[in-house]
Amino acid sequence: MNKKYIIPVVIFSILLLFPFGWQAVADLRGEKRFQPFDIFKDVVYTPVVREKKVAAAADSLDAKWRAAREAIAAGAEVADALEPVTSSLSDLEAVVLSVNTYAELDTAEARYKSLKLADTLISKLEDEPESFPQADSCIKSLVADLGHMSLWRAFLDVKHYGVWTSRYLRAFENKIDDESAIVLALRPKYQLAVWNLFSDPGEKVVLGAAGDCIGKSCGREEAKPEDKWLFYRQDVEFLVQPSPLDVRSAKLDNPVKAIERFRDQLKAKGVELLVVITPGKPSIYTERLTGRDENVAGLQSHGKKILDSLTRAGFNTVDLYTPLLAAKSRDSVEGALYLNDDTHWTPRGAELAAGEIAKKVREMVDAGTVKFRGKDDVRYIASDSVADRMGDVGEMSGLNKFGVFKVQQVTGHVVMQQNIKKRTEKLPVDSTCVEAAKNTCKKNDSCFTAQSALCERDTVLYDTTVTPFKDDFRKSEILILGDSFSRIYQTDSPVNAGWIAHFAKNMNRPVASIVSDGGASTLVREKLARKASVLKGKKLLIWEFVERDLRFGAEGWKNVEF
Repeated sequence: MNKKYIIPVVIFSILLLFPFGWQAVADLRGEKRFQPFDIFKDVVYTPVVREKKVAAAADSLDAKWRAAREAIAAGAEVADALEPVTSSLSDLEAVVLSVNTYAELDTAEARYKSLKLADTLISKLEDEPESFPQADSCIKSLVADLGHMSLWRAFLDVKHYGVWTSRYLRAFENKIDDESAIVLALRPKYQLAVWNLFSDPGEKVVLGAAGDCIGKSCGREEAKPEDKWLFYRQDVEFLVQPSPLDVRSAKLDNPVKAIERFRDQLKAKGVELLVVITPGKPSIYTERLTGRDENVAGLQSHGKKILDSLTRAGFNTVDLYTPLLAAKSRDSVEGALYLNDDTHWTPRGAELAAGEIAKKVREMVDAGTVKFRGKDDVRYIASDSVADRMGDVGEMSGLNKFGVFKVQQVTGHVVMQQNIKKRTEKLPVDSTCVEAAKNTCKKNDSCFTAQSALCERDTVLYDTTVTPFKDDFRKSEILILGDSFSRIYQTDSPVNAGWIAHFAKNMNRPVASIVSDGGASTLVREKLARKASVLKGKKLLIWEFVERDLRFGAEGWKNVEF
């Protein structure tokens, strides 16, 4: 070998091995596993351990199912008896679906279909006890198949999901990229440099031009040129890409068809559907994104057009675009409707939405579309609570660790449940009344007994206790499906201050909810399908999802069988 090539080869080898060596040192010094070992482990160790876990989970399901059958036969409530079975089946699903460190079971596999069928049948049992033999047969088949360790099945899983498959290698490569020590060390400094030089907040974030929009029209009398908003890129892309119903979007699932099918499924169960499309931040504050005064931009968005088409087609819908755009005129007094560095609305925006949704539900009741039972003896009260919000878009940028974007303080109104119980209590007998009865009746005992009975007095008292707001799946006739716009302020700080709690307060009715961050298009319906018994006694289902999900919803807009 020519000596002049030695030095370049050595330098190239060092550069080639440098990232691997850095990662190895970081992993061996830290608490994280040494990732390259995952490949070896997933070939010889994980398959055997997983088979043992699957067998143990199947045995547990068998035991819980037997106990549930005995309890139901003894007269126990079906829902209570099946709760351990549902939990045990979820444990079995988790073990079976996770084949190894990086690969998940293909949904076309018979094992996957059997697990989902068992899930569906158990959910149906409370409403359809005649399906008990089918559920029993399905669970027994699952236990027979999975209740023992199979080395042959372990070998097949290694063959179809192991390191030689593209699905494993892609996931492994992505994990290495995300957790690479050299990337984690250098990326933040690179992002900060790009921000300082070019004001680029990262690939998931769009920097608004609100610095050019200062004054009353923007509700920003005191704004400074450097005071700009952050927008989630998908929110912006939803506005600039073709409509999900456009012929150019033919490869996408059709959201309207999925909504129509869901409405028909609910109608078959006696439940009305109310569709709530939440406007994305750039649909309402387009001027803060572009720097131009475009106060009616939300009315021209794809989301608003699809909402209008649903309304014309006879769907029950709530228009949040018009009231949110109108409410911007009071931003300078009451504060903005959306958070600066976040995709979501402020407490003010959430409460406005709650009021609009409650207004629509009352209209449906007045029109006879929905018929609720008598009012419950429950009221709601609200009190101020201050919370700090670190915006999710700011977090996506990766710049928050350098304090580039500040915490935003918001004031929410926490809703509490006021339980009122009516009771009757006897008051002390009026002695004056008794003396008068004696004088009237003299020595006539029967007369005295009758007259003195009139001296007994009762009073009606009301006991009031205040407890935190909570979902009530048993009493509620209203079920809410939603995404992170239903979660914000509701289950995170300041808690019970989201639109769901304020809707219950406006209606003076208990509600129940199923929420999936980013998954209101399909995932939340799949959750409902697995727990279809929660529809029992429900008269109305309110389905809230953000407009960008019409194009970018997780798992698309699949048909979900109930």
